[in-house]
Amino acid sequence: MYKKILNFCLIFLVFIYIIFEELIWEKFAKPIILFISELQISKNLTPKILSLNPYIILLIFIIPFILVELLGVYAGIIFISGHVIFGIFLYLLKIPIAALIFWFFNVTKEKLLEFTWFSFIYEKLIFLINKIKMSKAYLLIKEKTIILKKELKEEIFISKNRLKEKIVRIYRLLKNKFKL
Repeated sequence: MYKKILNFCLIFLVFIYIIFEELIWEKFAKPIILFISELQISKNLTPKILSLNPYIILLIFIIPFILVELLGVYAGIIFISGHVIFGIFLYLLKIPIAALIFWFFNVTKEKLLEFTWFSFIYEKLIFLINKIKMSKAYLLIKEKTIILKKELKEEIFISKNRLKEKIVRIYRLLKNKFKL
C-alpha cells in the first residue's frame, strides 16, 4: 500500500513537472529569456553586472527569486481556494519576472556558484532534475504527453470543423485516453 501511494505521488509530481516544463518553460519563459538576451540594453548591462561585488549579485538574485517563488505559492493557494482565474492570472504574472531572474542567473552563474552553499544547492537541484528525467515515470509520461500533444494538434489544426465540434472531439479523445 505504501509503495502504491509513493508511486502515485511520484507520477503526479512528474506529471506536474512535465506540464510546467512544456507549457511554462518552453512556451513562455524560454522565449522571454531569449528576447531579453538579444536586447541591446542587456548586452550593455552584462559587463556592468559582472563587475559588481559577488554579494551584491547574490542579493540582486535572491531577493526577486524569493519574492517570485512566494508569488507562485500565493497563486497556488488562491487557485486551490476557488479563485481559479485570479490564481492563474497571478501565476502568469510571475512568468516574465521569473524569466528576467533566469536571465540574470545565466549572466551571473559563475559568480553565484563561487558561494559554496549556493553551488551545493545548485548541484543537488540539477542532480534531482536529472534523476526525475531519467525515471521510468518521467519517460512514460513524457512519451504519452508527446503522443497526446500530436493527436491534439491534429484534431485542432488539421481538421476544419467548427469550434464546438473540435471541442467535443478533443473531449472524447481525452476521455478515451484516460478512460473517464
